[in-house]
Amino acid sequence: MRSMNSILEEVTGQKQTVTVRRWFDRHLHLREGPMLKTVLPSTLRQQATGAVIMGNLPIPTSSIKIASVYLKEILMTREHFCSQQEPGFIGHGFNPRMTCYLTDEITPEEVVGGFQQGVWCGVKMYLAGKEGGTTNSHHGVKNLKGRYSVFEAMEKHNIPLLGHFEAVEEDVDEFDREAVSCERHLVPIVRNFPSLPIVVEHVTDGRMADYVAGFHGKVYATVTAHHLMINRNEMFSGGMNPGHYCKPVPKRESHRLRIRKHVTLGDPRFGAGTDSAPHDEEAKSRCYGCAAGIFTAPHAVELYTTVFDEDNALEHLGPFLSENFVHIYGMKKSDEMMTIERKSRQIPQKIGNVQVFMGGQTLPWTLVS
Repeated sequence: MRSMNSILEEVTGQKQTVTVRRWFDRHLHLREGPMLKTVLPSTLRQQATGAVIMGNLPIPTSSIKIASVYLKEILMTREHFCSQQEPGFIGHGFNPRMTCYLTDEITPEEVVGGFQQGVWCGVKMYLAGKEGGTTNSHHGVKNLKGRYSVFEAMEKHNIPLLGHFEAVEEDVDEFDREAVSCERHLVPIVRNFPSLPIVVEHVTDGRMADYVAGFHGKVYATVTAHHLMINRNEMFSGGMNPGHYCKPVPKRESHRLRIRKHVTLGDPRFGAGTDSAPHDEEAKSRCYGCAAGIFTAPHAVELYTTVFDEDNALEHLGPFLSENFVHIYGMKKSDEMMTIERKSRQIPQKIGNVQVFMGGQTLPWTLVS
């Protein structure tokens, strides 16, 4: 007997289900303490095999000891939540892949040592300055060339550099920070360390995306769901809209479309990295000094699926979510599968006291439990 989904596919000409490998989030913020307990369950319910955890905490993960303590907190939170679920809950298999937060002081020996001990899978680089900073990026790199000895060691040991490439110099316009950083920072690093694996995090500028797509070395990019769905106008929709403010900020519509084209055409240099970044509602909604970050973890898979569906590119969804360059983080393609069904799902307004991206709206796809 034919299934209802197969009949609907024949009648409507639309796929009703998509089955892909369990996915891997290549860029995730979990915070710590009560916030960690609030937001981690969202990623676990989304059936991720793991995630690259960003260490931009008030005390950043810039040492083996700090990163190890943070990893332990995440694992304890994971097990506490999973113990309260039905037997066989898939979240037990969630593998947090930690990052070393790069500072001007950290030594090549510390970076390599933490990698060899399995404490972290890569090095996260924020450029610190008066302008262009994101949450707790002020601990980051002020003297980029002074970090070249670290990059040399990373290249030797094949340790990925995960870069928040935004120029922080005061002469750079907010909407050009990524493109300028490509020229001033990324290109020189690639030139000097051609075998160093580099991931451009949360790419937002079409010029940066074109550079990644046209490269033939070890340069990749993560892409968020929200940057595939909104442009800079959304930050001003109905007045100043802090719910759509993040770093890097969304760019012109032409940039969104260029990036979306690279992604939905199946370019293997691009992969899912949500940059889901929770903030307490008070910090997110304040009139002055609004926190930068968009929380998409509760429905990340459905958001990405909607994008690929809109572009008639569902055949490329699986590699983007689950396969593209996951090996550089020490992960294998999952042998387990997950299914997304064409079934309406309403997005919650909040998780705890955290505003959810597109909260209250309805998506056409639902991840099957």
